[in-house]
Amino acid sequence: MRSTNLCTIGLLFGLVGVGLTPTGARAQTVPASSTSQTVPLSSASSPSGGLQEVVVTAERRTERLQDVPISLSAITQEQMDSQGMRSFDDVALLTPGINFERNGLSGASNYNDENSDLSIRGIDSSAGASTTAIYVDDTPIQTRHIGFGSVDAFPALFDLERVEVLRGPQGTLFGAGAEGGAIRFITPAPSLYDYSGYSRTELAKTEGGDTSDEAGFAEGGPIIEGKLGFRASVYYRRDGGYVDRMDYRTDQVTEPDANWQETASVHLELAWALADHMTLTPSFMYQRLYIADTAAFWPSLSNLGNGVFNNGNAQPDSSTDPWYLTSMKYDWDLGWSQLTANTSFFSRHQHAVSDYTQFDRAVFGLPPQPPYGALGGAPFHDTQQNVTAEARLQSNSPDSRLSWTAGLYFAHLNENETQEIIDPTINEEFTAAYGVPLCTPEAPCPGGQIATQPLYRIIDREAATYGELTYNLSRAWSVTAGARIERAQFTGATIQYGPFVGPTSNVDNPLTSHGTGTATPVTPRLVLSYHANRDNLFYASIAKGYRVGGVNQGLTSSCASSLAAIGLTQGPSTYRSDSLWSYELGAKNELLNSRLQIDTSVFLIDWRGIQQNVYLFQCGLQFVANLGDVHSTGGDIDIQYRPIDPFVVSFTAAKVDARYMTSACAGPAVCAGPDATALPVVSPGDRLPSAPWTFTLSSEYLLPRWGDRKPYVRFDYHYATAQTTLLSTQDPRNGVIDPTIPGLPIVQSLNARAGLRWGGIDMSLYGENLTNEHPLLFLSRDTLASDLYFARSDRPRTVGLTATYNF
Repeated sequence: MRSTNLCTIGLLFGLVGVGLTPTGARAQTVPASSTSQTVPLSSASSPSGGLQEVVVTAERRTERLQDVPISLSAITQEQMDSQGMRSFDDVALLTPGINFERNGLSGASNYNDENSDLSIRGIDSSAGASTTAIYVDDTPIQTRHIGFGSVDAFPALFDLERVEVLRGPQGTLFGAGAEGGAIRFITPAPSLYDYSGYSRTELAKTEGGDTSDEAGFAEGGPIIEGKLGFRASVYYRRDGGYVDRMDYRTDQVTEPDANWQETASVHLELAWALADHMTLTPSFMYQRLYIADTAAFWPSLSNLGNGVFNNGNAQPDSSTDPWYLTSMKYDWDLGWSQLTANTSFFSRHQHAVSDYTQFDRAVFGLPPQPPYGALGGAPFHDTQQNVTAEARLQSNSPDSRLSWTAGLYFAHLNENETQEIIDPTINEEFTAAYGVPLCTPEAPCPGGQIATQPLYRIIDREAATYGELTYNLSRAWSVTAGARIERAQFTGATIQYGPFVGPTSNVDNPLTSHGTGTATPVTPRLVLSYHANRDNLFYASIAKGYRVGGVNQGLTSSCASSLAAIGLTQGPSTYRSDSLWSYELGAKNELLNSRLQIDTSVFLIDWRGIQQNVYLFQCGLQFVANLGDVHSTGGDIDIQYRPIDPFVVSFTAAKVDARYMTSACAGPAVCAGPDATALPVVSPGDRLPSAPWTFTLSSEYLLPRWGDRKPYVRFDYHYATAQTTLLSTQDPRNGVIDPTIPGLPIVQSLNARAGLRWGGIDMSLYGENLTNEHPLLFLSRDTLASDLYFARSDRPRTVGLTATYNF
């Protein structure tokens, strides 16, 4: 099956194998001083009438995208505006090879809508260290997935130079967090000579929901020409809600459009020319995301086909996520090389209050629809204090046969998640149902506080050295070799107590766990490139990805039967690191005098000992285990075509098939073969969550000019096929399953926009989800005994008006 998938995707290369004449012309690296720009569909054509060049820094140096032997997408601020991208959800939807879903209902979450599952090329894990690196300029900000309350942060899509999506492991240049790929949010650099600015405002209405609005302004330029420059931006957005919270006893809405949210951000960056070739760049970025309530709904109270979304939660699932990032970057052009040093501090205090009214009762075997007045809440706090420092030296001679990068990296990452469960009436209900109290002198619950987790902390210390060099064997052939050697250490500890934890659990007798681990991973990368001419690149690459292990929290006594089914008496205290090897073939081709651009790649990924979350459906808790091996195969294609100057069309497709190759136990028990003593957690053929095929078709047409105004129309259509194969939690061969939970459905959306451009102004009318699709994106329940399900769908049809101004 693996070879069949590769052959299927390999047919994509037939599109680019015609008309290539090797000329021996080796494409050159763009000088580091070049301005980085990417050009979306909406941009004017190049002087020759073809597509304009795209310039990126995916290899930590400035290069044409067509010269970079990596499968990547680069999206500019202009493209985000023309395609209506307002959050990373939108970027992921329209970028091939990414699977992204808001999984605030899953066993790995705390009902928080900020919780998400992000994977590239099927490298999916909602547990442990992140598989995808998230960078703001040169600083990683991804989080560990510890406990139920840790969530990734994503910067707002305002005043960005571009977003780069790098598919495949990027461990050599971007470290352990980039096992499956990297997402890079690149901000505009301050200019020492020219003033520029950007503003955007928007107003929209969602069908059956509330209005949304936003406003943002950015400006930059010299303070002292040639010596001191700045770039500053402020931004605010409110997304209106469309899910009503109601009292399921009376069918009365208690809060309409409850799931609104708002984002506010401030960014300030300075550039100080210390000398002719020496620049110091301090920056500060602050963002606050507030989510008023969940977008999840109860199917029993809703009508998915008619776009009616209601939840019966006793209280809102609200979340507040403030963070700031400070950095100091130093650049020194030495002539023969470029020295860059960056030190940053990332501070975050994400906190949420989740409605546990139904969860508490499901876990204790009580009716999930609690009596009137019952209220269970769970305050979560996830705090990150991260210090990173990096210095790299790079060659600065684009005409040389040899180019190189060498660097040092250090990180001290401190993350702690705390949690409480407070339910003032659960003891009374439990006593009435079972004749014995839940709260006792041995396990008291003052004020209804049935669980307290004051500590779930993991501290990561990373020190690495890395290097990469590219040697031009001839004018057409080149080889790139690099490696990163890292010393990684983690220390973790957890504390929890209360009657939820056990009948004798209290502050003096808590359930604790702790552990440490060290590793010295080496993540090499090897690439062989062939430049048939300046417009056509073919490459083959091998790269390794890695992520560090961690510590589990202890499991309560109520999980004993769930653990016994998979051969455990208690959950593992730690989990090991995992790693993968990725093999990729790719081509980047420009044809028809640069009017046609086709980028293709196929890949095979061998992922070993993967860290995965094991959710115990009977007791509603989880742990992380190393679960066997996964093979992920597939490919992607990105076609940009300008048949005539006013018209541009784009088509992308991606195939991903990530499946387990062997049975895997959660511990030392035998779970396969005739001597099996326990059920496995995963079995051969089980898939990881990912749409098998995704397609995106976009086009834009510039209508005849109206004076100095340029009218245009565009549309974007996205389609993802349903996941028909079994996930591990659906496979009856396994010991931890809920067969009622479906896989990913067919997802499709149609967006359209029409507008006018003149003098830097772009005013447009747009519609999103015009066909008003309501796919069942996610379905979940707390325990197998509960008949109360939670679900999630797309935002209903939304229409709005956007105005942007670039000056």
